Amino acid sequence: MMPQHARIVIVGSGIAGASIALHLARLGWRDVVVLEQGEPVSGTTSHAPGLIGQLRADASLVKLLMYSVSLYRTLRVDGQPGFFEDGGIRLASSKERLEEIRRQAAFASAAGLEAHLIGPREVKERFPLVNLDGVEGGLLVPSDGSATAPILARAMINEATALGVAFHARTRVQAIEKTAGRVRAVVTSAGRIETETLVVACGIWSPLVAGMAGVAVPLVPIEHQYVVTAPIAEIAGRELPNLRDPDKLVYMREKDGGLSLGGYEPNPRPFRGVIPDRADPTVQEFDGGHFDQLLRAATQRVPAIGSVELTRRVNGLESFTPDGGFLLGPSRDVPGLWVACGFCAHGISGGGGVGRVIAEWIVNGQPSIDVSHLRFDRFGSRASDRQFVERSAVQTYSTYYSIQQ
Repeated sequence: MMPQHARIVIVGSGIAGASIALHLARLGWRDVVVLEQGEPVSGTTSHAPGLIGQLRADASLVKLLMYSVSLYRTLRVDGQPGFFEDGGIRLASSKERLEEIRRQAAFASAAGLEAHLIGPREVKERFPLVNLDGVEGGLLVPSDGSATAPILARAMINEATALGVAFHARTRVQAIEKTAGRVRAVVTSAGRIETETLVVACGIWSPLVAGMAGVAVPLVPIEHQYVVTAPIAEIAGRELPNLRDPDKLVYMREKDGGLSLGGYEPNPRPFRGVIPDRADPTVQEFDGGHFDQLLRAATQRVPAIGSVELTRRVNGLESFTPDGGFLLGPSRDVPGLWVACGFCAHGISGGGGVGRVIAEWIVNGQPSIDVSHLRFDRFGSRASDRQFVERSAVQTYSTYYSIQQ
């Protein structure tokens, strides 16, 4: 039964919402209700590619992602882990990229993240399928890995539930009530809940839900495609690191004895339609023609891909922001409303740390990691300018693997 009051209401039970709920409960705040319009662990979390990478351009975000890894190491569902610490390699397929990964190695060391420059021979030893044509070297992060995101989210939901958090599936938010400008209640398809604090953590739906309170959330759903191959004999029984080749715009990871591979095409497609009302609304029809450029690039780097069947094709909607940064924190305009979304295809990498940061921010008034530069309202009035948001988000996606000076 839906309670009439909760100290905190969280909208969204994906990896971010589940993590926020868990960390609130661990801090002693257990009068928490999590609303999910579908089944638990649905939405983007259910189809995320699952590469866990920790190296980013700012130290605070690196620390947040490092915390995610430390948390994921501990999570199990019926004894089954959801994180596999097989490492990650970022290739340099040009001399310009080699200079970039040298800078990244130095930055990682300063941020406290273990990372090593390796030569082409060691790249081949660790990822034997790779074609070394043009490869100048690589950057190895040993603690990176791969995730089965639904297991991680389910593990956090299970622990949060055991600590007293209530999860309500198939419950839609219909309205947000305010009194004197601040959040007062959430009206749902299962009843009304009075609350002092509402956390909007529902991925591509976040602008729709926050918009009920008059708050603009600047993100755009963009189609992000990937494929999974049949098992490849040469890697049977091996644990492979994730492989990113930014010069070819692709990434890949081992998946059930084969490879899961995707990338960031230079001509991304924002989603402008009405989000469908079905069990898997974040999944769109796969477009092989649009994906071909990435498949060809991945096959050049790993020729074995061209000789095996593609057993799964996914076109999932991912939330992208104008500057590629997460959208976190409280609203300045509507007290009591918080946002945690806009993860730019890195929600699984960030989910654990995001949960900790948001929970600490709510409970203690500030988080232990400074994420003030990721406040969701940093764009000011431009957040409600849909043309600006879409144009900038598309630019962010299309240049994701560009060399940073």
